[in-house]
Amino acid sequence: MRQVSRSVFGEFVRAQSCQACAGGGSVVQTPCTGCGGAGRTLEETELEVEVPAGIQDGQRIRIRGAGHAGASGGLPGDAYVEVHVARDSRFERDGDDILASVDLTIVQAATGAQLTVPTLDGDTLLDFEPGTQPGEVRVLRGKGMPSLQRSGRGDHRVLVNVAVPRRLTDEQRELLDRFESLSGEDTYRRDEGFFEKLRSALR
Repeated sequence: MRQVSRSVFGEFVRAQSCQACAGGGSVVQTPCTGCGGAGRTLEETELEVEVPAGIQDGQRIRIRGAGHAGASGGLPGDAYVEVHVARDSRFERDGDDILASVDLTIVQAATGAQLTVPTLDGDTLLDFEPGTQPGEVRVLRGKGMPSLQRSGRGDHRVLVNVAVPRRLTDEQRELLDRFESLSGEDTYRRDEGFFEKLRSALR
Protein backbone atom coordinates (compact mmCIF):
# COMPACT_ATOMS: atom_id res chain seq x y z
CA MET A 1 0.00 0.00 0.00
CA ARG A 2 1.31 3.41 -0.95
CA GLN A 3 0.22 6.63 0.61
CA VAL A 4 1.09 9.91 -1.11
CA SER A 5 1.07 13.22 0.69
CA ARG A 6 1.78 16.58 -0.87
CA SER A 7 3.40 19.60 0.68
CA VAL A 8 5.26 22.73 -0.39
CA PHE A 9 8.39 20.58 -0.57
CA GLY A 10 6.84 18.12 -3.04
CA GLU A 11 5.31 14.66 -2.77
CA PHE A 12 6.12 12.16 -0.03
CA VAL A 13 5.38 8.47 -0.62
CA ARG A 14 5.06 6.06 2.26
CA ALA A 15 4.83 2.30 1.57
CA GLN A 16 3.58 -0.27 4.04
CA SER A 17 2.22 -3.82 4.03
CA CYS A 18 -1.46 -4.36 3.43
CA GLN A 19 -3.30 -4.49 6.74
CA ALA A 20 -5.62 -7.19 5.45
CA CYS A 21 -3.06 -9.73 4.16
CA ALA A 22 0.06 -8.45 5.98
CA GLY A 23 2.01 -8.60 2.72
CA GLY A 24 1.04 -12.16 1.89
CA GLY A 25 -0.81 -11.22 -1.24
CA SER A 26 -3.98 -13.13 -0.39
CA VAL A 27 -6.66 -13.14 2.27
CA VAL A 28 -8.14 -16.29 3.83
CA GLN A 29 -11.89 -15.87 3.62
CA THR A 30 -12.72 -18.63 6.13
CA PRO A 31 -9.69 -18.88 8.47
CA CYS A 32 -9.08 -21.98 10.57
CA THR A 33 -10.17 -21.56 14.17
CA GLY A 34 -6.98 -23.27 15.37
CA CYS A 35 -4.35 -21.16 13.60
CA GLY A 36 -6.42 -18.10 12.65
CA GLY A 37 -5.40 -18.48 9.03
CA ALA A 38 -1.66 -18.33 9.79
CA GLY A 39 -1.13 -21.92 8.66
CA ARG A 40 0.79 -22.91 11.78
CA THR A 41 0.28 -23.21 15.53
CA LEU A 42 2.63 -23.14 18.49
CA GLU A 43 3.01 -26.50 20.24
CA GLU A 44 5.48 -28.04 22.67
CA THR A 45 7.31 -31.24 21.80
CA GLU A 46 10.11 -33.33 23.28
CA LEU A 47 13.34 -33.84 21.37
CA GLU A 48 16.07 -36.43 21.89
CA VAL A 49 19.41 -34.66 21.90
CA GLU A 50 22.81 -36.35 21.54
CA VAL A 51 25.28 -34.50 23.75
CA PRO A 52 28.88 -34.95 22.53
CA ALA A 53 31.57 -35.92 25.01
CA GLY A 54 33.71 -33.02 26.18
CA ILE A 55 31.10 -30.29 25.71
CA GLN A 56 31.65 -27.14 27.77
CA ASP A 57 29.16 -25.48 30.08
CA GLY A 58 27.09 -22.90 28.22
CA GLN A 59 27.68 -24.31 24.73
CA ARG A 60 24.68 -24.78 22.46
CA ILE A 61 23.65 -27.73 20.31
CA ARG A 62 21.90 -26.93 17.04
CA ILE A 63 19.12 -29.26 15.84
CA ARG A 64 18.33 -28.48 12.22
CA GLY A 65 14.68 -28.37 11.22
CA ALA A 66 13.39 -28.86 14.76
CA GLY A 67 12.31 -25.24 15.28
CA HIS A 68 9.11 -23.40 14.47
CA ALA A 69 7.32 -24.18 11.20
CA GLY A 70 8.07 -21.80 8.35
CA ALA A 71 5.51 -19.21 7.26
CA SER A 72 3.38 -19.94 4.19
CA GLY A 73 4.74 -23.47 3.90
CA GLY A 74 8.38 -22.42 4.20
CA LEU A 75 11.14 -24.53 5.71
CA PRO A 76 11.11 -24.93 9.49
CA GLY A 77 13.68 -23.19 11.63
CA ASP A 78 16.27 -24.73 13.94
CA ALA A 79 16.14 -25.52 17.64
CA TYR A 80 19.03 -24.65 19.96
CA VAL A 81 19.72 -26.51 23.20
CA GLU A 82 21.95 -24.77 25.74
CA VAL A 83 23.95 -27.23 27.86
CA HIS A 84 24.68 -26.72 31.54
CA VAL A 85 27.27 -29.09 33.04
CA ALA A 86 26.67 -30.04 36.67
CA ARG A 87 29.70 -29.50 38.89
CA ASP A 88 31.45 -32.31 40.75
CA SER A 89 32.87 -31.45 44.16
CA ARG A 90 35.87 -33.74 43.52
CA PHE A 91 37.05 -32.07 40.32
CA GLU A 92 37.64 -28.74 38.64
CA ARG A 93 37.79 -28.38 34.89
CA ASP A 94 40.44 -26.38 33.05
CA GLY A 95 39.75 -26.73 29.34
CA ASP A 96 40.24 -30.42 28.61
CA ASP A 97 42.24 -30.96 31.81
CA ILE A 98 40.82 -32.11 35.13
CA LEU A 99 42.20 -30.64 38.36
CA ALA A 100 41.97 -32.44 41.70
CA SER A 101 43.82 -32.61 45.00
CA VAL A 102 44.88 -35.30 47.44
CA ASP A 103 45.64 -34.92 51.15
CA LEU A 104 48.67 -36.60 52.72
CA THR A 105 49.56 -36.58 56.38
CA ILE A 106 53.05 -35.41 57.25
CA VAL A 107 53.97 -39.02 58.01
CA GLN A 108 52.65 -40.25 54.65
CA ALA A 109 54.48 -37.47 52.84
CA ALA A 110 57.71 -38.25 54.67
CA THR A 111 57.68 -42.05 54.49
CA GLY A 112 55.67 -42.58 51.28
CA ALA A 113 52.17 -43.92 50.75
CA GLN A 114 49.78 -45.48 48.28
CA LEU A 115 46.41 -43.76 48.05
CA THR A 116 43.26 -44.16 45.97
CA VAL A 117 42.49 -41.11 43.83
CA PRO A 118 39.16 -40.66 42.02
CA THR A 119 39.31 -40.00 38.27
CA LEU A 120 36.74 -39.81 35.47
CA ASP A 121 37.47 -43.49 34.72
CA GLY A 122 37.10 -44.62 38.33
CA ASP A 123 39.46 -44.90 41.29
CA THR A 124 43.19 -45.13 40.57
CA LEU A 125 46.01 -46.12 42.93
CA LEU A 126 48.83 -43.58 43.12
CA ASP A 127 52.21 -44.21 44.72
CA PHE A 128 53.75 -41.25 46.56
CA GLU A 129 57.45 -41.55 47.15
CA PRO A 130 59.05 -40.77 50.51
CA GLY A 131 59.73 -37.07 50.80
CA THR A 132 56.71 -35.98 48.73
CA GLN A 133 56.44 -32.20 49.04
CA PRO A 134 53.27 -30.08 49.38
CA GLY A 135 52.39 -28.41 46.11
CA GLU A 136 53.74 -31.20 43.93
CA VAL A 137 51.55 -32.04 40.95
CA ARG A 138 51.07 -35.58 39.69
CA VAL A 139 49.96 -35.72 36.06
CA LEU A 140 47.88 -38.61 34.74
CA ARG A 141 48.25 -38.30 30.98
CA GLY A 142 45.10 -38.84 28.92
CA LYS A 143 42.83 -39.16 31.97
CA GLY A 144 41.07 -35.81 31.54
CA MET A 145 38.07 -34.69 29.50
CA PRO A 146 37.54 -35.86 25.91
CA SER A 147 38.46 -33.14 23.44
CA LEU A 148 35.46 -31.75 21.56
CA GLN A 149 37.44 -30.28 18.66
CA ARG A 150 40.05 -32.99 18.19
CA SER A 151 40.79 -36.58 19.12
CA GLY A 152 42.31 -37.58 22.42
CA ARG A 153 41.77 -36.45 25.99
CA GLY A 154 43.26 -33.93 28.35
CA ASP A 155 45.25 -34.73 31.48
CA HIS A 156 44.22 -35.30 35.09
CA ARG A 157 46.39 -33.19 37.41
CA VAL A 158 46.54 -34.07 41.10
CA LEU A 159 47.82 -31.40 43.49
CA VAL A 160 49.45 -32.77 46.65
CA ASN A 161 48.35 -31.15 49.89
CA VAL A 162 50.17 -32.09 53.09
CA ALA A 163 47.91 -31.82 56.12
CA VAL A 164 49.67 -30.32 59.14
CA PRO A 165 48.23 -31.37 62.53
CA ARG A 166 46.47 -28.54 64.35
CA ARG A 167 46.23 -30.23 67.75
CA LEU A 168 48.96 -32.25 69.42
CA THR A 169 49.04 -34.21 72.63
CA ASP A 170 52.00 -33.78 74.96
CA GLU A 171 53.39 -37.12 73.82
CA GLN A 172 53.07 -36.19 70.15
CA ARG A 173 54.77 -32.86 70.76
CA GLU A 174 57.63 -34.59 72.56
CA LEU A 175 58.07 -37.00 69.65
CA LEU A 176 58.17 -34.10 67.17
CA ASP A 177 60.66 -32.24 69.35
CA ARG A 178 62.78 -35.39 69.49
CA PHE A 179 62.59 -35.70 65.69
CA GLU A 180 63.58 -32.05 65.23
CA SER A 181 66.58 -32.47 67.52
CA LEU A 182 67.78 -35.42 65.41
CA SER A 183 67.27 -33.57 62.10
CA GLY A 184 69.96 -31.80 60.13
CA GLU A 185 70.31 -29.89 56.87
CA ASP A 186 70.24 -33.10 54.88
CA THR A 187 66.83 -34.01 56.35
CA TYR A 188 65.13 -31.14 54.52
CA ARG A 189 67.44 -30.97 51.53
CA ARG A 190 65.56 -29.97 48.36
CA ASP A 191 65.97 -32.01 45.23
CA GLU A 192 68.22 -30.38 42.66
CA GLY A 193 65.59 -30.86 39.96
CA PHE A 194 62.68 -29.40 41.96
CA PHE A 195 61.92 -26.51 39.61
CA GLU A 196 62.38 -28.69 36.54
CA LYS A 197 59.82 -31.15 37.92
CA LEU A 198 57.40 -28.31 38.66
CA ARG A 199 57.70 -26.85 35.17
CA SER A 200 57.23 -30.29 33.61
CA ALA A 201 54.07 -30.91 35.65
CA LEU A 202 52.52 -27.58 34.63
CA ARG A 203 53.06 -28.04 30.88
